[in-house]
Formats: sequence, structure tokens, C-alpha cells
Amino acid sequence: MPYVIELSDDLFALMEELPERTRATIHLMLARIAELAALWPPDDARWNQLAYQDEQGLRFYAQGCCVQLSLDAESRRVVVRGIGRVLVRLPHELLGSNTGSEGSPAHQ
Repeated sequence: MPYVIELSDDLFALMEELPERTRATIHLMLARIAELAALWPPDDARWNQLAYQDEQGLRFYAQGCCVQLSLDAESRRVVVRGIGRVLVRLPHELLGSNTGSEGSPAHQ
């Protein structure tokens, strides 16, 4: 039986603000993790196939969002600890005319 996914009211409200495709991707990943959590121990190396693992738990990225979670084997829960948008800021010197889309491989 899969683990229960625990998502606080605040994080649930944040999820509702995300684009539908992003929400769907996050839901699918969380469901997959909940299924595998019933089979794999929290420190199993196979988690690296789905998510990044460190001392704070697991995290995965979905369409510009980072989802942080932990596995609670005792209570059989996947606890979502945070959801954030990934924003990349480039230094001004990298935003010159030589770095526009015309320089990308897709436009060559």
C-alpha cells in the first residue's frame, strides 16, 4: 500500500496557483514516490533515479518548480516540506547581443 502524501494547507494553496501542467507533473511524481516509498527504504540509492537526496530529504524539479519532501517510514507518509519556483538570474554581461536566441543551436 502506498504511503500517504501529506501536504499542508499553505502548500496546497500554492499548488493551486501553479499552471495545470506543472500541478499534474508534481502530483504524478508524488504519487510515484508514495508507491515506491512502500518498497524502498528511505536511504536506498534507487531514490537517486527520481529525486536528489541529501541530509534534508528528497527534492525533485518539475517545470520550473522545486519540490522538497521527506519520507517518514514510521507513519508511512511522504511529507511535502516546500514548493518553490526556480528563478535563474544571469549577470548583465551575459545578456548581451551575442547570447540571444539567434545564438542557440535551434536557430542555427
